[in-house]
Amino acid sequence: MKLARVVGTVISTINAPDLDSRSLLLCDLLDPSGRPAGGYLIAVDSVGAGAGETVLLLDEGNSARQVLAAPGAPIRTVIVGIVDEVTGPPGPATSLPARAAGAEAADGQGPGSVRTSRGPGPGSRRGGRASPSGSARGSRREPA
Repeated sequence: MKLARVVGTVISTINAPDLDSRSLLLCDLLDPSGRPAGGYLIAVDSVGAGAGETVLLLDEGNSARQVLAAPGAPIRTVIVGIVDEVTGPPGPATSLPARAAGAEAADGQGPGSVRTSRGPGPGSRRGGRASPSGSARGSRREPA
């Protein structure tokens, strides 16, 4: 897995049918301290990430296709979490860009851990994260 920051959206009017109605995001790779590591990846968004958010990328084709339940799709990289905090020995937690107030946080704190708010699974919503009140946040356009 890799850390990255979402820097933009990729629009493709002609693509493989498996990519229809999926959001593609341009992600700059980061080192564990949150600084640019050089390089970028285009990833399928499975968690409703937005520009400027730090994300957790799964960059292994077969695993990425399993996350999306698309075994034959031409997909290598998928966003599987939005990162709130990265910690590691020695020193305090690394500060990453703040998320919207009220966002959920998963367990996983401890030395060398990455804490994410939401990833794919039963509690995730494709097309955007749900706020505690149940409404979708963000300015992402829903697929037609």
